[in-house]
Amino acid sequence: MPNYLVVATSGRAIAQGLKSLGYSVAVVDGFADCDTVAAATEIRKVKRSSFGLNHNEVLQTVQSLQSKIPFDGLFFDAAMESNPNLLDEINVNPIFGNSSQVLSACKNFKVFFSILDQHSIPYPEISFKPITGDNWLVKQAVSTGGIGVAPASEEVAFTENSYLQRKVDGINFSLTFLANGEELFELGFNTLWSEQLGLNVPYAYAGAINQVRLDAEIQMTALQYAKIITKEFELVGLNSIDFICVDKSVYVLEVNPRIPASYELYETKYGDLMAQHIEVCKSRTLPATKIQPLLRAHAIVYAPADINVSESVSWPLWTADRPHAHVLIKKFEPVCSIFAGGKNSAQVYEMIKTRKQSILANLAQ
Repeated sequence: MPNYLVVATSGRAIAQGLKSLGYSVAVVDGFADCDTVAAATEIRKVKRSSFGLNHNEVLQTVQSLQSKIPFDGLFFDAAMESNPNLLDEINVNPIFGNSSQVLSACKNFKVFFSILDQHSIPYPEISFKPITGDNWLVKQAVSTGGIGVAPASEEVAFTENSYLQRKVDGINFSLTFLANGEELFELGFNTLWSEQLGLNVPYAYAGAINQVRLDAEIQMTALQYAKIITKEFELVGLNSIDFICVDKSVYVLEVNPRIPASYELYETKYGDLMAQHIEVCKSRTLPATKIQPLLRAHAIVYAPADINVSESVSWPLWTADRPHAHVLIKKFEPVCSIFAGGKNSAQVYEMIKTRKQSILANLAQ
C-alpha cells in the first residue's frame, strides 16, 4: 500500500480523498484539525506563514517523517504557491501536481500577464507602479484565497512582489478542471463567494457553489481561455482558473496551479476524482466521459471574534475541518467548513447561510 505525503495549509480534503482509495497518508499542515487527524496515518502541525507554511519547520518535519516512512509521492495545495522552491527541497517524488517551475511561472505576474497578452486574453487593467484610489486593488503575487488583496492606499505596502489591478464589479466564478499538460477536462464552473475580514482583507475566499448563472457563450469563452493557459503553462492534474464576468465580457484574474478548494465540490466518497488526479499525473491520460456533478456548495466560517472552543460544542455532520476542544481561534481565522446540497442554487445558498448562522450561534453560547 503506497504511503503518500501531503504538505498543505489545510490538508483534510486531500487526505480524505487518498484515504478513500485505501492509501496511507502522512499530513504536514498548518491546522491539524480533528478531521485531518482522522484521515491521516501520521500528522504533524507546523507554523503558518503569511501565505503558506513555515519553510524551515516543514523541511525539518518532513525529514523526520522520512526517517521512518518511505514516501511514494507528494501532494500539495495552496501552501506551495507562495514558496515553490520548497517543493524541490522536500525532495519527495513523484509530485502529483505541477512542478515548482510551473508554480513559479504562474505566480510571476509579469510572465502570466504577458502570456495573456500574447493570446489577446482580456484581464482587468494592471499597473506595476503604485497608484492610490478607490478603483485600484493591490495584489500580492504569492497570495492565496484573497488574503493578499487590498484596496490601494498609502497604508498598504507596495513591494516588488505586488501589482495593482483595476477594480471591476461583476460575477466572480472559476473553472475546476483536470489537465495533462496539453489539454483539459472540464469538471465544472463555480460561483465564488468572498467575505470581508477587516479593512485590508475585503475579498477573503468564503466558499463556492458548483453552479454559475452564465449563458453558454460566456462559459465557452472562459473555457477557451482556460485551454490556452493550460497549454502555455503545461498544467497537470487538478487546477482552477478564476474569472470575472462584466456584462458579456470575461476577464481572467488568476490561475490556481494546484488542487483547488473547489476540488471537493466534485469529489465522491469513493475518491474517484483523486484517483483521476493521480492517473493524469502519472500517464497524462484524461477521463473519457464527464459525469454531471451533484449540486454542492461549501463555505468557510470565520471567527467574528477570538473564540475558545469548548468541549460542549456539537459539530453537525455537514461540518468539516472541525477544531479541537480548548483551541483558541483568533478573530478572522477559519473556524470550520460547512457543506450543503440541494435541488437549486437558491435553496443551497439559503442552507449555507442558515448553517453558518447556526455554527456561530453555537460557538457564542
